Amino acid sequence: MLFWGSDSEFIDRVALCLTDPLLWIPLFVALLYLVLHNHPNNRERLICIGAVCVCLALSAGVCNLIVKPLVCRIRPCNVEELRLMFHIPGGYGEKNYSFFSSHAANYMGLTTFFFLLVKKKIMTVAMILLTLVNIWTRLYLGQHYLSDICVGLLWGVVSGTLAWQVYKKYSQGRPDFSNVDPLLVASVFFATVILTLLYCI
Repeated sequence: MLFWGSDSEFIDRVALCLTDPLLWIPLFVALLYLVLHNHPNNRERLICIGAVCVCLALSAGVCNLIVKPLVCRIRPCNVEELRLMFHIPGGYGEKNYSFFSSHAANYMGLTTFFFLLVKKKIMTVAMILLTLVNIWTRLYLGQHYLSDICVGLLWGVVSGTLAWQVYKKYSQGRPDFSNVDPLLVASVFFATVILTLLYCI
């Protein structure tokens, strides 16, 4: 199975690696470089970084500080009946609540914002794949129900769009991303996935 565990130790290792935000630090550094390199001055750079912070504050803040404590939906991996039915790799589990997925919201928020900012096909594809990879790991590891993911994705789109509106309001113009920086971001994503797969063999 591709959701809620499998009998494959290789897929278990892949999911555990890919779900770790620390693995994606090189990609986040590439995104930061793209922002710094393509804005003409510090004011514009700070506006863009501030808009990204608004995006993450909305996506993660609303989810973790408001919705999860109100809904209190137990994660599938922590429901005893489900743990007996499905394999949870390495006993992986988080103690906070399930609804909705902050991973889905955060990654979809970033994908939406950078799509609106850069509008380069190769980078958009990489960011969408980044989101899909991460929501797959959350399902595979029993951290979420599908509805948690769907609502997280929707809220991510809203968060990224609102952050884009903030950026447009204060920025003096969208920069030209005609250089190779979007390709760099995509390359870092694909290299991270490939190296992770090789590491987990």
